[in-house]
Amino acid sequence: MSLDRSPADRLQSLIAPFDGEPGDGRDGTGVAIAIEDRTGVVVAFGGIADPGATVKVRHEIEAGGRRIGQVVGTGTADPRLIEAIVASVAAGVSALAESGPDSSEQAAAAIRIEAELALGRRIQRSFIPLVPPTIPGYEIASHYEAAREVGGDFFDVFRIRTQAGRLAVCIADVTGKGIAAALMMAFARPLLHAAIDNARAPAAALEQTNRILVEERRSALFITALCATVDLRRGTLRLANAGHEPPLLVAADGSPIRWLEGSGPLLGAFARLDLIERTVELAPGDLVLLYTDGVTDAQSPGLQRFGDGRLIDAVEAARGGSATDVVETVCGAYHAFQADQPNADDVTIVAIRRAPRASRRR
Repeated sequence: MSLDRSPADRLQSLIAPFDGEPGDGRDGTGVAIAIEDRTGVVVAFGGIADPGATVKVRHEIEAGGRRIGQVVGTGTADPRLIEAIVASVAAGVSALAESGPDSSEQAAAAIRIEAELALGRRIQRSFIPLVPPTIPGYEIASHYEAAREVGGDFFDVFRIRTQAGRLAVCIADVTGKGIAAALMMAFARPLLHAAIDNARAPAAALEQTNRILVEERRSALFITALCATVDLRRGTLRLANAGHEPPLLVAADGSPIRWLEGSGPLLGAFARLDLIERTVELAPGDLVLLYTDGVTDAQSPGLQRFGDGRLIDAVEAARGGSATDVVETVCGAYHAFQADQPNADDVTIVAIRRAPRASRRR
């Protein structure tokens, strides 16, 4: 099995989405892609060659359990984007090589779609803060799983540019799943981020995002969103909720785990939200857990729902542990509950914990 069994035009078609003119705004701008056989001979080339390229990424192509070549990407774009493009092209080449030269046009189209979905998945993952920011005095942990190739959940954790000493934490869920939800997510996430950076409070940020969605969106999709800010010195958390699942507060003093109730309309449905903010003082050791309904809607093989009770039990089991301990325990609980069932919906979990006071030595 080798690349010479794959028609050149089909190899070229895998690169075609990244062809364009410099500065035309397409994802592949500034990225040149070469498909090489196992001897290093270039069998297909595309994209935009840039003499000032500073990033070079290689990805092995495997088919039939062995290496048959590689895809090389060079450019000046974000390395994560170049890596995503190269990996998706390699996946498409591998599938094409395994399908053989006599594969139907329908099969070739399926391969192309598979490669483009792989690219979409990797690009979308690059939007998600897989490594949370390091915040002295706080622990942050997260988990994200799309139910399909791409998903409609998103979250963000970042220092607020216009408010020194404040951290923003937001989580959102686009109604629906798949490509349409992912496109809405890609549109809404930077809107919300910019709104938080420029608004004085979480409710105002959600109102601003909602106004743009209502005025400019032409879609039947809506968004549930929760936005919170944390005064890092005082531990004061302010939150506003637009139709999202209420977060859980796990107090270090051993009091019962409780929901931080209070919610308004979801984003994109009405011209005004009129949200009421809630303020909570986080004591050292207190933890807040944000999540999307993909957690509580997880189903067992018998089609039972994971539900709120099991979520509370999982969080209680990890009580006193780090933010990472809590997130991993919740993930383990719903995965065990699902057994081999696929996710019913996208899943996102974010935990933020104010670090406990260090114990004093006697």
